[in-house]
Amino acid sequence: MPPMMDNYLVIYQLIQVVNQKYHCGVYPQMNAGLRSNYPFITYDWVDPGSDVTLDETDVMEVRLQIDVQATDMYEALNTANDLRKTLAHSYGYRGFFKQAHVIPHNVSGTSPRDFYNGTQLPVYRFGFDCSFSIYRAGTIYKPEDLNFEFNETTIESIKAMNQMTGKEINVRKEEL
Repeated sequence: MPPMMDNYLVIYQLIQVVNQKYHCGVYPQMNAGLRSNYPFITYDWVDPGSDVTLDETDVMEVRLQIDVQATDMYEALNTANDLRKTLAHSYGYRGFFKQAHVIPHNVSGTSPRDFYNGTQLPVYRFGFDCSFSIYRAGTIYKPEDLNFEFNETTIESIKAMNQMTGKEINVRKEEL
């Protein structure tokens, strides 16, 4: 295993999200080939790394192409859309990255990724691009240094008091 830093750190964290949320494999695009288990996620480096500033700070920007491959078109599309939204908006899963000073951003829209797999097996692929800012680039992490327990709070109800009227305000999730 390479040192868990920079590019490999981003992939390691992506694998943790995918394993917990989708329970499927993650492979480099060029090594994906035909698999016996679908769906699975692939990635390819659009930009493997560039400095964000012109000074010697430890900030690095990388960009990945992330694709979902499945034998069902809608499974590929829906999973790609969901993963895109997860990386862009899920507080819990974004925390996986944030703990190592990595921030996913500039997530593009989902689009079809046409390819020929060399067989008659129908495989559909949908994906998106996502940038990651790596702060503290060059820092090496150990798996035991990182916590991949999903933690996202859901607000079930809100109770407040209107200071002007003294009236109590109660809102439950089911009422929204």
